[in-house]
Amino acid sequence: MRIWAEGTDIYNELMEVDKYIHKALKTRQAILSKSVQELLNAGGKRLRPALVLLSGQFGQYDRKKLFPIAAGIEILHMATLVHDDIIDDADIRRGIPTVQAKWGKDMAVFTGDFLLTRSFSLITQNVELENMHKLSNAMKAICEGEIDQYQQRYNLDISINAYLKRIARKTALLFALSCRVGAEESKCSPRDVWNLWQFGKNVGMAFQIVDDLLDFAGNAQIVGKPLMADFASGVFTLPIIYAARDSWYKKKLKEIIEAGQFTQDELQCVQKWVHESGAIGHTEKLAHRYINRAINNLKALPEIPARDYLKDLVIELERREY
Repeated sequence: MRIWAEGTDIYNELMEVDKYIHKALKTRQAILSKSVQELLNAGGKRLRPALVLLSGQFGQYDRKKLFPIAAGIEILHMATLVHDDIIDDADIRRGIPTVQAKWGKDMAVFTGDFLLTRSFSLITQNVELENMHKLSNAMKAICEGEIDQYQQRYNLDISINAYLKRIARKTALLFALSCRVGAEESKCSPRDVWNLWQFGKNVGMAFQIVDDLLDFAGNAQIVGKPLMADFASGVFTLPIIYAARDSWYKKKLKEIIEAGQFTQDELQCVQKWVHESGAIGHTEKLAHRYINRAINNLKALPEIPARDYLKDLVIELERREY
């Protein structure tokens, strides 16, 4: 994909943002430094910084202004992942041990808090007050989405609408805000700001739906964590919600859930039922609906190279391996 192809303008810009992130996260505290460095070494595609920078190119693009904002938003995302792993008691993230698995929950909390403070330090120095309020509200909504997910664990009666509201707060909002902040800080027209905001929201929804699909139909090495990890922790996502609409599969799922501990054989049964029930196809169809909406948002934007890069991003999302 061209966004991450060496030598392209956006690739070079993202590499500069990456340097900014590394510099911002330097600390003299030895253990904290090691845990943060391991997080950085784990990689990540820097999707949110890419959205900030590409959205800014539809206006008065100022790399010096947008770099710290893009870095701050990525660090904010990293903080949410660290805290998410604590809640889920996750051992693996992006193919390596999580902070909480390697250093313990206390150190993971400290690391997540450190990332949050560095994020807001970068962002508050470089965005207008109105956008700072939006980012603060986004963080509040992300926390509420995570708490909602926690409260709904092991609940087979969650509706598709409730799931969509949850992922809108938990994931899509930060995608949308990355686009909006990049656009507004670059003085884009109100029409372009609105279309970029909608594009980010639709891409974020599709991204999370595909991510949830990969938990049942992906390759563990590519996904970077064990399959069925969400289900095993009681987080029931769209494939399970669709499967549970069939009374027979819902009955079988309830029997396993009520038994308590999930064995590997039981998890394989659940995976089989999700495929047999047609839930994978229904989930794919909904993901494609959001992908098509995102493409339509792009059609309303000026024809500049940034629009092509954003379209590439959507195409790669559609082709994610599972």
